[in-house]
Formats: sequence, C-alpha cells, structure tokens
Amino acid sequence: MSYNEILLCVLGTAVVSYGPRVLPFALLGGKKLPKFFARWLQFVPTAVFGALIFTSIFCGPDKTFRFALDNIEMLASIFAVVAAAKTKSLAYSIIAGAAAYWCLQQFL
Repeated sequence: MSYNEILLCVLGTAVVSYGPRVLPFALLGGKKLPKFFARWLQFVPTAVFGALIFTSIFCGPDKTFRFALDNIEMLASIFAVVAAAKTKSLAYSIIAGAAAYWCLQQFL
C-alpha cells in the first residue's frame, strides 16, 4: 500500500467514525424531541449493553447456549445484577461482578 492509500484509509475511517457522532447534534441540535422519542432513547444504552454482553455470559467456547450452574460468567453476572439493584452504582456493580467472577474461578 502506498502512503496516499494509507492516508485515504485513515481519513475515510475518521469521517465514517466522526459522522454518526456529529450528525445527530447537527440535525437535532436546539430542537425539542417528542416525549415518546426521548423516553425511547433512554433505553438504547441498556439494550445495546445487554446485546453486547449476552454472548459473553450465555455462549460457550463452541458457540452453544449455556444455561447451567457450572457457567461461571452467568453466576458472576447474577452477583453484579444484585449489586446494581441494591446500590444503583456502576462502580459497585463492576466490583461485585469482578470479585464474584474471581472467587468462582478460584473455587469452582
């Protein structure tokens, strides 16, 4: 690859990455969103996060669904969810999940 091709790839990647971040602000900046749409948008981060971690928790190395008591990731996620429900703190949830995962790995 030549220098110009690499530079073009880097610039193209920057535009593709930067565009979706700026475009909503440029188009919707200063406008009031309908209530139903604003409420719907509140659930997007949670839904995306759930979709991202689902495979890590419930899929085994062979890409099959694992819902069993020997699934350490699933058991640790239960501790993290309980900590999140009780404390409403992201930091405590992460600490509880990581500590539970470590303990379960050590003792199971």
